[in-house]
Amino acid sequence: MPSEITLDDIRRMAADIGLTRLNDEHLKELLRATRVARERSAALPTADLTPADEPAHVYSVERGPGR
Repeated sequence: MPSEITLDDIRRMAADIGLTRLNDEHLKELLRATRVARERSAALPTADLTPADEPAHVYSVERGPGR
């Protein structure tokens, strides 16, 4: 797993995408959320997945007789 993300990393990432008005409490919350998201993402078995494994949501209407 990559090295642990720090508050300074989050501050830099936020500034890079224009979130320059976040206070320290907001940044700490974003840090916690980012850590959890990375942990959950790392726990998923994705090594063998391909783009064809992406679930498709398909709706189709079956036509009965006389339609």
